[in-house]
Formats: sequence, structure tokens, C-alpha cells
Amino acid sequence: MAGGFGGKSSSGGRTGIRVVVAGDKGTGKSSLISALASDTFPDNVPRVLPPTTLPADFYSDLIPITIIDTPSSIDNRIKLIEEFRKADAVVLTYACDQPGTLDRLTSYWLPELRRLEIKAPVIVVGCKLDLRDERHPVSLEQIMAPIMQEYREIETCIECSALTLIQVLFRFLSSVS
Repeated sequence: MAGGFGGKSSSGGRTGIRVVVAGDKGTGKSSLISALASDTFPDNVPRVLPPTTLPADFYSDLIPITIIDTPSSIDNRIKLIEEFRKADAVVLTYACDQPGTLDRLTSYWLPELRRLEIKAPVIVVGCKLDLRDERHPVSLEQIMAPIMQEYREIETCIECSALTLIQVLFRFLSSVS
């Protein structure tokens, strides 16, 4: 995957990677970004975080990653479209404890990216894993396999918890850099 992402410097190397995080309201976008940047669960999270730049040494290839949080409201649609168009990668979130937000990936978010002709790879992230009802075990592979067959732009998918920091280090972001 290396080489396909990020802004280019005049010498041809990448200068940075822009990752846009989008999803329905309440799916944990801002908490996830905050936990990633600080390695702790945030006490108070604003509705939308300002752009968050991870240090260049966050990953071994020494390329800084800027994560863009996006608002969920329809009022900000033009800004969201602009961010999608500037993205080197798009992270689409759903809440593990809210099945309807997973359905919205295929009924709204993924078709919208196609409609806008966004060419950036997509990473699907299920947030709030700690809130999933354990009485109803779910196989991420079973759920995501048909979605990934239909939407080849999905690079990978994971589930995580900002609260417990499970999978929050975005190991998959290294596939973006």
C-alpha cells in the first residue's frame, strides 16, 4: 500500500497523510480520534475536534498523519464533501452497540462516497466495542465480507473501543502511510 497515499514533496516523497473520519452522529468519531492522539479516553470531547496531527514518529515511516473529524449534521455537507475530496484515506465509523449505524454504511455513506467519486481507500471502524451486547456474539468477518465484496474501496475494517483503548492505536493506519 505504501506509495499510494499522501501529499508529495518536490523530491517525490510524501509530506503527510490526510485521513478524514466520517459517520453517523454518536458513533464515536471524536472520542476515537482523541483516544488515538492521547492514548487515553477523553473526559470531555467536543462535538467536532479540530484537525489532529499525529507526530511524524508515530509510525515507522516518519510521515505525519493529520486526522480530520467531521460533523454529522446535514448543515455541514459542503464542508464534508470538501474534506472527502482532499482525503488520502477515509475512515467510516459505526457504533458496535447501534446496528442501525452499520446499516447506514451501505445505505448512505459508501454509496455517497461513490456518488462523489471519492477515490481514497476506505477503512471501516466499529467503535464502542465495549458496549456491544455480549449475549449476541457477532462475527466481524461474517458481517463485513459481503459489504467488502460490494465495496472494493474498503481497504480493511476493525472494531475498537476508545474507552478501553482496544485496537485504538489504529494499526491499520500504518497501511495508509
